[in-house]
Amino acid sequence: MSVPPIGNDGGVGRVDSEGMVEVTDEQVAVSERHAARLAGFSVRRLRAWADRGLVRPSIQRQLSERNTLRLYAFGDLVELLVGAALLDAGRSARQVMRVVEHLRGRDYRAPLRELRFAVSGEQIYFQHPDGSWEGDRVPDQVVLWEVLDLEAIKARIRQSIRPQREQLTGRIERRRGVVGHKPVFAGTRIPVAAVEAYLQRGLSDERILEAFPELRLEDIEAARRSRESA
Repeated sequence: MSVPPIGNDGGVGRVDSEGMVEVTDEQVAVSERHAARLAGFSVRRLRAWADRGLVRPSIQRQLSERNTLRLYAFGDLVELLVGAALLDAGRSARQVMRVVEHLRGRDYRAPLRELRFAVSGEQIYFQHPDGSWEGDRVPDQVVLWEVLDLEAIKARIRQSIRPQREQLTGRIERRRGVVGHKPVFAGTRIPVAAVEAYLQRGLSDERILEAFPELRLEDIEAARRSRESA
């Protein structure tokens, strides 16, 4: 029996017509590797974007002196794929960064997911909430063209999430070079020992899921079985 995942707000995922749990956008948090693969980036390039402040993972936790957990939420992935689409359209990362910094200076906290973007010639255009368009080199110029399809980008993210959740939850694995080859939850860098420590302290499943949003109840049950068999 599949147990619905619980999000940070305590809500459960939707159940579709086939009885499968659908993870809501607010519950999504994926690893660097998953985010990089989705954007067509290397993990190194993904981290470079984060270091430059272009797109940073919303969830970062220091697991040890050498290991930091970095998880990309749904909104982070939207920003990442919009930025990647602008690169695919021939714009440079420097130009994208300049536009993002300009918009942040105008009180947009996450412009790559808050606004609509398009490319025409050598310019990046963006649409404000009032419907007006602006270009990064010719401010206030109004133009008409085909914009980036934000809904298609969101659908692509959702499609990438579902098989991961269905196939990997409740599994424990060891991977060379990951957390010193210690047991981790499949598809993540989260050590099983971290959840076992929470269980030993008597913390609730909900509290554990708040601490590790990428996990599901099946993963906690797997940690319980691992702890009991030790």
